[in-house]
Amino acid sequence: MIDRDTLLVTLSDLHSGGTTALFPDRFAQFSDGSNHVQNSTQQRIYAHFLECAESVLAARKDKRLIIVHNGDAIEGDHHASQQIRPRERSDQIDIHCELIVLFKRLVDFHNGDKLYYTLGTETHTTNAENVIGEKLGAVQDDDDLYVFKELKLDINGKRFWFVHHGPTRGKGANRGNSMRNWLKHIFYDLVAENMEPPHYIITGHVHDPDWGDYIGRLDGQYHKIEGLICPSWQQKTRYGYGVSPFVRGKVGLHHITVAAGGETGDPVELIMK
Repeated sequence: MIDRDTLLVTLSDLHSGGTTALFPDRFAQFSDGSNHVQNSTQQRIYAHFLECAESVLAARKDKRLIIVHNGDAIEGDHHASQQIRPRERSDQIDIHCELIVLFKRLVDFHNGDKLYYTLGTETHTTNAENVIGEKLGAVQDDDDLYVFKELKLDINGKRFWFVHHGPTRGKGANRGNSMRNWLKHIFYDLVAENMEPPHYIITGHVHDPDWGDYIGRLDGQYHKIEGLICPSWQQKTRYGYGVSPFVRGKVGLHHITVAAGGETGDPVELIMK
């Protein structure tokens, strides 16, 4: 990519089709004859979605824009869940595309900007993210698919790696430990293979955002890997309350500015109050 001031925006885990996830502000009728309109949770999420788009629009002024959706674009039909509408994956794909088209318009996505998709959890998405990527004009991988298993971007000399599944944030006094250990393992595995470690690894899946780092020695110098876990666009489901009781669901996105010379600012995290 040509060096140019860039705003990198990561969306993750839209879970389109979940009744606790982001949904368009309209009455929708689906292919199976069912219909849906935003519930109160979805109204709050949608309002935050518009606020995030406004923030991204301001931050991207005079910059190239790169948007990455980092897995679990749709909810799918799984585990006999009652918190799914629409249930048909084709309808969920349409809902997701509608939301991303809206986001692109609100943030003034134009020629020179890029959209990428990574694979999410198979139970949720099957091959939906490749279908979505093609519909939305996402960048293709080396196999001509519109979704990446592991996305590796060089942005102005900074190496950003994206994958949906990664560490958890950890709980209580152990918060942050799993992130640091995960980054440490990756660092030394890459060094052992004579491969260059990235500067950032960005994950999703767990719906509980975090930011951590690991600093190791590489060729006699110190190299830092920063790890980011994305927030989601889905409030907790019944399943979520079972696996993470008393933990608040966190909805939103983050963005990072990468200057043409490679300088990066701290990640800006926009979490729904």
